[in-house]
Amino acid sequence: MEQRAELDATDRRIIRLLIADASLSNNELAERVGLSPAPLSRRLARLYLTGVIRQTVVVDPKALGIGFQAFVEVTLERTASKVGQRFIELVSRMPEVIECHTVAGDFDFLLKIAVRDVADYKRLLWSEFEQIAEIKTLRSTILLDSPKMATGAAP
Repeated sequence: MEQRAELDATDRRIIRLLIADASLSNNELAERVGLSPAPLSRRLARLYLTGVIRQTVVVDPKALGIGFQAFVEVTLERTASKVGQRFIELVSRMPEVIECHTVAGDFDFLLKIAVRDVADYKRLLWSEFEQIAEIKTLRSTILLDSPKMATGAAP
């Protein structure tokens, strides 16, 4: 089980700098936070080990042939934990579902879907989601552009 680290001002600065530019070398990062490379490496190792920093790669969807993205609001027939867990297990197996968030409000889950085109999206809805009996409603919002996108929240 991961244990959470206590974050000091230097840890928070490291995280902010990496969010802004994950391509910084350890030497550049150490210099910007005022540490030598060895103490910076120990801090980074602790931040990864405790799960504060997760490895993430941001890729241009078009470079991967992704031409259509949508957010899908999912409402389940019942909100029992077993039903929700089964839904999570099912969508976790779908490579087209690139994000799955449990939410509170008018619906139960918010999914982000990435596929080649509208026909591929239609196939996913009709052949994959249609098979999940626990779904009461699906509501799609088509993603047109992402003028601002972050890979994490800066502390």
